[in-house]
Amino acid sequence: MNEGSVAQEETLVREAASRIRKWLQERGPGDKSQPSPRLAIKFCGGCNPDFDRGSVAQRIREEVSREAVWVSGEKESEFLLIINGCRTACADTAEIRAGRPAVVVSAETVDD
Repeated sequence: MNEGSVAQEETLVREAASRIRKWLQERGPGDKSQPSPRLAIKFCGGCNPDFDRGSVAQRIREEVSREAVWVSGEKESEFLLIINGCRTACADTAEIRAGRPAVVVSAETVDD
């Protein structure tokens, strides 16, 4: 992995974690029955990744682990982190989002 890839991944992690924290702040505190929001990760198929998707996802999870609970992508969640390995962003569809707020990581960008 070259220095450019490391810097790119660090930028993706920092920006995605920042956007997730912003959503958490806007959401406000949970109630006693569900105090921590549940977040899930959805990955693209990985056919042509420009970065290490697993590493970026793990680092984002670690960044916000104190503020939220991470659940399997198949479980019900309040928020979705979508990790696309390239600019095509095939994993970012209305069906996958299912009305949930999301942060989308794609190659060199992070979007809502």
